[in-house]
Amino acid sequence: MNNWYDAVKALSDSPNDMGSRKVVMEKAKLVAAGLNENYNVLARQKSETNEVLSRTLNRVNDIAKELVDVHQTLLKSPAANNNDLMDRHQALINELSEYTKVTVTPKNDNTFNIMIGSGHTLVSGTEASELSMVNGQPDSQQTQLAIREGQSLKTIRNDGIGGKLAALFQFRDETLTHAQDEVGRMAIGFAHTVNGLQQQGMDLNGQVGQDMFRDMNDPTIAASRVVLPNDSTADVKVYIDDVNALKKGEYSLSFDGSQHALVTPDGERQKIMPSGNPPAFTVDGFRVEMDAPLRAGEHILLRPTRTGAADISVAMKDPSQIAAQSYLSSASQVQGKADFAVTQRGPLSEFQVAISPDASQYAVLDMKGGILQNPMPYPPSGEVNVGGTAFTLSQGAAGGDVFAVNLRAAQGDNGNLLRMQALQSAKVMDEGRSSVLDVYQGLNTEMGVQKASAARLKEVGTVENEAAASRVAEISGVNLDEEAANMMKFQQAYMASSRIMTVANETFDTLLNVAR
Repeated sequence: MNNWYDAVKALSDSPNDMGSRKVVMEKAKLVAAGLNENYNVLARQKSETNEVLSRTLNRVNDIAKELVDVHQTLLKSPAANNNDLMDRHQALINELSEYTKVTVTPKNDNTFNIMIGSGHTLVSGTEASELSMVNGQPDSQQTQLAIREGQSLKTIRNDGIGGKLAALFQFRDETLTHAQDEVGRMAIGFAHTVNGLQQQGMDLNGQVGQDMFRDMNDPTIAASRVVLPNDSTADVKVYIDDVNALKKGEYSLSFDGSQHALVTPDGERQKIMPSGNPPAFTVDGFRVEMDAPLRAGEHILLRPTRTGAADISVAMKDPSQIAAQSYLSSASQVQGKADFAVTQRGPLSEFQVAISPDASQYAVLDMKGGILQNPMPYPPSGEVNVGGTAFTLSQGAAGGDVFAVNLRAAQGDNGNLLRMQALQSAKVMDEGRSSVLDVYQGLNTEMGVQKASAARLKEVGTVENEAAASRVAEISGVNLDEEAANMMKFQQAYMASSRIMTVANETFDTLLNVAR
């Protein structure tokens, strides 16, 4: 991105130079390709994590079967010298505790109950349950952990399983997902703001600027931000209206037959009242449109930024279409946050759009203050056409704002390029607190903090594990008792923190490498 901004700066020195324009286009393609690759890297890491989860579950199930075999042998020879069997039993428990939190209690028949996580029975005497992955709801791709006990299959909370499994789920569902959301938010913010400025300028051909990047509100992209159950008949799309208000994370929308409810990424539950045709509502900078409604009892997921880095691409083909000239003249007086864009150039080439002092009306005037269109309610409900020239004006203008437009071609004008260059540090994200690049730097900082935190957890876990091992070594016999159980707890804490440190480090390094 910094290279793209440098190319824009070079072009602003000679706006008509086709060589400089081609460089801007090439740098734009590199930005899009880098973001695409970033998304692909994170997606591959998710896929690889799912493979590791599958192999780990297979090993846990094998351990359960081996423990059953040990128990069956213990039942056949309860009075025999079973030290070797108990050593084997303890070795299996030790390995199991690397993968999950383990609780072991003896039974009266010389066997054991072995529970994992928050109390799920993996082995009871000579009966073993089986762990598996099942499709998530409504996102079938977001697989969940489940346990089969007899004929019953029930899901297990991923965050309650402990050990390596918990670390893998945390990495997949939190670390990687958070990175995808933030890189996607950055991509959307960059494309949206650059396209917005393109639409506020004129190209070398004297035409109003067109999008440089693919429209991030393309209907296909808007639909891809919604995750529906496989049997859903709903038609829902998410459109980005305000990148400044966009937040990371996933939203859950449900319908109980009479009312919609939205759960935000921070867990806040809101009642939603869609309105209009089609029914729609706006939250956190995005608009949700429902062309076909949800069924009673249905819930769906909204992911406004998750695939943003995959969606970005360069739409512009001709370097001459870079809008170097700004059609908003120096006579403009804008204090608010409304978006203004000329959508069609007509015979009317100079005019002003003035907002009333109380921001309740707007009027179209000539450059001397003469009325071209009488005051109308603000904001306008759609495109406004005056004298063959059309424009759009969003809500957010401040009282007294004036948008002064000059559509006459001016050779060498670089006003719009200067505004593009200013985007490098402009606080257009996080309610005016961050630039687009700040979002990326913030993600890198968060990954670094996770890495350091995991390293500290590993150090603590190592000390606790060694202390527990020393205490267990002092215990006579081989039966598992409270001290041995403590060792299992410390060991799984050590393994979990070690895994989190490893995966955080891998992701951190990956993001930095992609950035380079």
